[in-house]
Amino acid sequence: MDKKAIALGAALLIAAGAANAELKAFKVNGETVSVAEQKAVYDRAVAQGQPAGPELESQVKNLLIQQTALLQEAKKAKIQQNADVQRAIDNARNQILIQGLAQDWAKKNPVSDADLQKAYEADKASYGDTEYQVRHILVKTEDQAKNLISRLAKGADFGKLAQEFSEDTANKAQGGLLGWVVPRSFVPAFGAAFSALKPGEVAQAPVRTQFGFHVVKLEAKRKAELYPSFDSQKAVIHNALANQKVQQHFQELIKRAVVK
Repeated sequence: MDKKAIALGAALLIAAGAANAELKAFKVNGETVSVAEQKAVYDRAVAQGQPAGPELESQVKNLLIQQTALLQEAKKAKIQQNADVQRAIDNARNQILIQGLAQDWAKKNPVSDADLQKAYEADKASYGDTEYQVRHILVKTEDQAKNLISRLAKGADFGKLAQEFSEDTANKAQGGLLGWVVPRSFVPAFGAAFSALKPGEVAQAPVRTQFGFHVVKLEAKRKAELYPSFDSQKAVIHNALANQKVQQHFQELIKRAVVK
């Protein structure tokens, strides 16, 4: 056999050994913590993105040592007999059961591919087929906004005025530039203002929102190209639809409940 292949195989075996931690049962004050208990915590941590291996094994062992020792002390102190503690345990148990019911129903009533595609297309339509490059200046009063609009009409530079007067610190340094955006990302009044403009135009009236008064300019517009692909959104849409279906099912169950 090729020596390079043997070396590579050995390296892979070493890596595999590091990735699969050797969990061993241990005792805390005489109480055994089994391999199965450790493996459940270990596997969950790996599934959540933590790197497998001896370091994680050690972390899991330390966690279960702490947990076991403290639970032993809680039992010794008869904490579970405390009324407030018992209510908290009952509430947690109820929530776990309801969550389990939701997961079970969702598994038995899966979201179809057709539903995923339909939801994606509907949201894409809501996004719109045009993206706008927008600048704005946010000020506290309508008079301030009108004064800025007047100065812009006389040839003042929008970016410089934004840097000097805008209250929006997120884009003030960029001359009020919001980048390529769509109307639905903003409150209706603001989105309607810039989508009605032609490239290079400044809205002739201040736009009032809960943040104050905006002076709005449309720099440019183009065909939408930033909306994410179906594949990149599939998991997000699936989770949203599954949750929506579960909530609808739960509401139906609640409506059918006999209350006397």
